[in-house]
Amino acid sequence: MRSYPAIALIEFSSIATGILTGDAMVKKAPISVLKSGTVHDGKYLILIGGSVASVEESFTEGISIGGEQILDRVILPNVHRQVHRAILGERKPFRYESLGVIETKTVAATIQSADAGIKGANVDLIEIRLADDIGGKAFAVFNGEVEDVEVAIDIAQNAVTNPDFWLRDTIIPKIHPGMVEQIDQSTRFYSTKLKSLEGREL
Repeated sequence: MRSYPAIALIEFSSIATGILTGDAMVKKAPISVLKSGTVHDGKYLILIGGSVASVEESFTEGISIGGEQILDRVILPNVHRQVHRAILGERKPFRYESLGVIETKTVAATIQSADAGIKGANVDLIEIRLADDIGGKAFAVFNGEVEDVEVAIDIAQNAVTNPDFWLRDTIIPKIHPGMVEQIDQSTRFYSTKLKSLEGREL
């Protein structure tokens, strides 16, 4: 999985405008389209990566063309490696007993918050989930010592440019091993392996 020094994401309310803008962004500067397409709630996302200068040039073009159809956006000139990889689907296993979750209304807000949180605290980024199957929302899961998770959550919330996009956060100082096992498999209900209840009292 290739990592880029800079990434940017633009979140559109219009699919047509998103596709038009994505095409203009690719033509404007030598960047790579890491992901683009529709997500739940009828939104269109375009995620690009490349050098800082190229991403900034392409991002500026996208903002200009997208106009009022832009719901949210984020540019990270020095994106954290774990954030980059998590956006593209990589998950990390638990190493610590404390967990923190941030949940935002937009995809861009979670990416921005997660990047700020992991840069400012000694935590791992277990997962980032973006839009699909969660009604267009997004969330990120931090893992670390409880004090570090608290710091990461605080930094993450302060990084959101629009406070209305921050929905909720939670910290679990000592997460139960059963929940660790479930989250290590997946945060998607239909993806986790069901355990037999045979022999248990109900």
